[in-house]
Amino acid sequence: MRHPFLASVTLALCLSASASVQAAAERVGDFALLDHTGTFHQLSYLSDHQAVVLVVHGNNSDAIGKHLEDLEALRQKYADQPVAFLMLNPVAADDRDAIGAAAQAADINFPILHDETQLVAESLDVSRIGEVLVINPQSMTLAHRGNTGDLAATDVAINALTQGQVPSATAVATGAVATGNGAQIVYAAAEQHAAQAPSYSQDIAPILEKHCVQCHHDGGIGPWSMNSHAMVQGWSAMIREVLMTQRMPPGQIDTHASKELLQVAGLSPAEMQQVVHWIDAGAPGDAQPDPLAGLQFADSKFSFGEPDLIYTIPAQEIPATGVIDYRYVPVELNLDRDVWVRAMEFIPGDPEVLHHVIAYVSSPADKTVRGRATGAAQGESVGGFAPGRPGDEFRDNSGRLIRKGSNLLLQMHYTTSGKATVDETEIGIYIYDEPPTYVMSGGVAGQRRFLVPPFAKEYRLEGVQEIERDAYLYDLMPHMHYRGKYMSYTAEYPDGTSELLLSVPKYNFNWQFNYPLKEPVFLPAGTRLVARGAMDNSAQNPFNPDPSKPVHFGLQTKHEMFFGFTTLRYVGDTPAAVQAEREAKDVASR
Repeated sequence: MRHPFLASVTLALCLSASASVQAAAERVGDFALLDHTGTFHQLSYLSDHQAVVLVVHGNNSDAIGKHLEDLEALRQKYADQPVAFLMLNPVAADDRDAIGAAAQAADINFPILHDETQLVAESLDVSRIGEVLVINPQSMTLAHRGNTGDLAATDVAINALTQGQVPSATAVATGAVATGNGAQIVYAAAEQHAAQAPSYSQDIAPILEKHCVQCHHDGGIGPWSMNSHAMVQGWSAMIREVLMTQRMPPGQIDTHASKELLQVAGLSPAEMQQVVHWIDAGAPGDAQPDPLAGLQFADSKFSFGEPDLIYTIPAQEIPATGVIDYRYVPVELNLDRDVWVRAMEFIPGDPEVLHHVIAYVSSPADKTVRGRATGAAQGESVGGFAPGRPGDEFRDNSGRLIRKGSNLLLQMHYTTSGKATVDETEIGIYIYDEPPTYVMSGGVAGQRRFLVPPFAKEYRLEGVQEIERDAYLYDLMPHMHYRGKYMSYTAEYPDGTSELLLSVPKYNFNWQFNYPLKEPVFLPAGTRLVARGAMDNSAQNPFNPDPSKPVHFGLQTKHEMFFGFTTLRYVGDTPAAVQAEREAKDVASR
């Protein structure tokens, strides 16, 4: 039996065919949001689709519940065509847990984007639950505005886009039709800021100082300096765009699912509302002194103060173009005693070409590090560098041992920048005066055997680290290359329970962060740390060198890696115990 909703479509299509006036293109700004399951969605990523249907959702709303069957029928009609169906929940009272519970109870299978700042709904001029928007993602324009009570009109607009046509002017409705058929959405923050605009000096500048200026200052790694209101105002459109698409601040995680971290990238919903509403009002200044103009930054290049030991690696000449094999650069430490490292930091000589460094300890008995060719060197790693990654600092009076007579062997990965250069990276090592209480170790949940097919949008991978002894987990660091899409870490405990520890829903190869947990997580012996993620080898991935080629594991960035690195402390690993074990190994090797 034909669905009654679809039976009404034929008449609507005939009526629309007679319309001769074409709709004026209403631009839609790009945005990115997580859905109720923690999956990342970005409008511009759907540019390979012909239409995006966005239904305004609210928990337990009749405007959704009464028409859910019709919505599903419409989605099934276009199941074999490049049409994306999403819901958008901007209701302030509906948090993500509640959205997920309501979706499960109502058997809603649509991704529901959680617009907790309400900024996406504001930008789309949404007023009520039940509104339906059809967007042309190729031109980023609005093709239709209607409601769940008139899905036949929505179908007309979708059909036109799938036929490569522009919907008629009657399809882009305003006024009464745009009000939808559900409860009105209250924009409390927008109303508050319309009545009293955020102050640059009192509200905006402190937010920028907290989240942005650390990189965006004279001499910082940001491409421009936030050193005055004039500069911020001049770049305000760009600031708005990178906030709305979650490109900045970098390193954002799914805070609703992850364990609490020492530092969390990203503005709070209230901060986002203040900054975007201020920009939308013209980014005005005020008569107060400019807080950004007087900011001072430490002269020291090292984050932890002056190191106890500083080494400069031998100068590395980097050509303008080409692929550079991994280099293994020895660094003579000239240590006359055993030292316990409390922190280590690398300062790249030329950050444009230095992709990463891994520092391995070569022991007095073995000056080599095995496994170079596979990228799985067998020496003990004591630190490293990657874009966006701060220096390694070991917490809770813990450290790593470098024995007298040992040296460092640096695995250095360079990429060319279009001009020849010389890199002289510096290493700062901070040491304890006395041995620490605990010994810190490292590990990895990774996968090396895989082949990502051409044009695959989501090729899933999984790696496991087996925890053989009781341990405390401190840090998590996902590592992939250009096709990395997302990664999460889950602890699967011996009692059968599991816990999601970290979710990075939109991985960015240019910012490889180490994520320190605010409180270390106890992992009993027998725990499995599972890293789950995916590769995006499609043309929609703007960083992808060539989507037409399959991709396998390899050392170069044109290849791929899937590693979930960890920093942890095994119970019972004290300096005395580790020293005794090493001495026993030395005796056995003689």
